[in-house]
Amino acid sequence: MVRKATTDLEVSVSPVQCVKAFRKLVEQTGWTLERHEGARLVDRFAIIIPMAQSTRTIGIKILDGPLRGLELACWSETRGSHGAINIASFLLPGGPNLPVTKSLIDNWVASLPRCPWRWTFGERSKIGFLLPVWRKTRTKFTKLGFNTTKKGWPYQAKSSWPFVDEQE
Repeated sequence: MVRKATTDLEVSVSPVQCVKAFRKLVEQTGWTLERHEGARLVDRFAIIIPMAQSTRTIGIKILDGPLRGLELACWSETRGSHGAINIASFLLPGGPNLPVTKSLIDNWVASLPRCPWRWTFGERSKIGFLLPVWRKTRTKFTKLGFNTTKKGWPYQAKSSWPFVDEQE
């Protein structure tokens, strides 16, 4: 089975908050959407042995409009002994470089209740300080065009939403 090309972002925001912010943006445009729930296999490491574990996913799929087929799936996974890392996985038709997709992700980040690439001391303590997640997340958000420095939050969206194509 072929795995779909997704953009996976480890975020500090809960899956419910991620999906809620995304749903509100899609509802502003008037596009129809479909909610879905499912399960996903993830790896959990017990000492040095990876164990397959199932986790619950929630998400939204856009059914019409210029982003038809775009899907957001979110879940939490426990990689170590305890503490969960939240993941937001975008299936982006056309890739993350389309102007309408960039605008959607830009406004999604701005509408999240807290900084998605920064965790509290307690969260890092529970999950583990030495995980590469902390730096990788900031790198992924930087590649998407976000200012991930300490002065980068609160974030103001650079583009307006609902997206208006300037070529029309």
